[in-house]
Amino acid sequence: MLYPLIVSPQFIMNIPDNRENYERFVEFYKKYKDVWIDIFIIIDDDHNSLIENYKNIYASDKALEHPEIRIILEILFKLKKYKYSNVKTEEKININNISKYLKGRGVKKIVEFPNYFNDEFINLKKLQPKVNLYNSDYHEVIDEICSITRFSKKVFLNDAMIPYCISNLQKIEDIKDLSDDPGKLSIIDKKNLHYYKIGFKHLIKNIYDTNFFQNELEIYIYTTLHNSKLKKIYNYCKKNNDDIRVEMWENLSKYISSSVKKCISSEIEKSKNCVKEIFIKQHFKDGKKYNDSNKINFEVYDRSIFVLDLNCAIEIRKGIDLFDEKSDNGLRSDSGYYIRNYLEEKELENARQIIEHPDYEPRKVYKSSNFQLRV
Repeated sequence: MLYPLIVSPQFIMNIPDNRENYERFVEFYKKYKDVWIDIFIIIDDDHNSLIENYKNIYASDKALEHPEIRIILEILFKLKKYKYSNVKTEEKININNISKYLKGRGVKKIVEFPNYFNDEFINLKKLQPKVNLYNSDYHEVIDEICSITRFSKKVFLNDAMIPYCISNLQKIEDIKDLSDDPGKLSIIDKKNLHYYKIGFKHLIKNIYDTNFFQNELEIYIYTTLHNSKLKKIYNYCKKNNDDIRVEMWENLSKYISSSVKKCISSEIEKSKNCVKEIFIKQHFKDGKKYNDSNKINFEVYDRSIFVLDLNCAIEIRKGIDLFDEKSDNGLRSDSGYYIRNYLEEKELENARQIIEHPDYEPRKVYKSSNFQLRV
């Protein structure tokens, strides 16, 4: 969960007259110091009014007389370097009451001072543990996910299993049998496709509906193709190659990209337009697997939603298919499904490393006619 941190200029200016508020704020900072730049974000208007107010207070005679003012501001300036967003406001808002604007836009959990002193709702123990879907609420899960996406203009959906869950890719030998048509899929494949369609619908719609930059929002979908999972198709194509098979094999990435687009429901036309591109990447970062014990194989198994500008990510397991419109809570009931906040830098790197993987390139299949017997 990413919490807007609201420390109004008025609260800061009143610090010299309220020593207790100062001491309690410093204690609050000490309590969350280790996750300070991970779970809090400063929200400003599109004129930088809040930060300009902070700068003016910092340079004021009052701040010179009362160093505790500068101590609080320096804590906030530190956060501003990592988690800061300028939201576009349709009308001028009172910067001392920006929380009212955020609440009006649907933000429910706001850390605002001095109110937070009387309602400390953040539980340190619950910041990173898994949120199992079977005993959660749909709105709770959506709020958790959208807390990291609502203040970003670019959102990334990362799921390496997409190609195998929206088609029969993993079940066939002959690439001519490849299909994403529900009428041609097995019961299990049809079920997987159904859940992925629902997953894309609910994620994309909610990410759009809660976003503060709807006109600028860009959503990117990342997935991978793994050569070992395609071995049967490759071998069959190599032994029985013809123009059609070779063309289908060489254009597999385009086929998967087209299948993903089909998955995104026309019911969400407005938010659907935010999906700008679908990337099909190599499973391994270097495009191949090393058998050397001293070399690291960077492969994509993390399934996540992440934003680069705020360095935030949420793990989604087992993948995009989190939702079930027929269940009581609107979520998958299997115990293997959960979401979890990534806070450690190594986990964040794993979540976003898929961007650095090369685009998928199929192994070469040469047509028999290209070979000539040597005499």
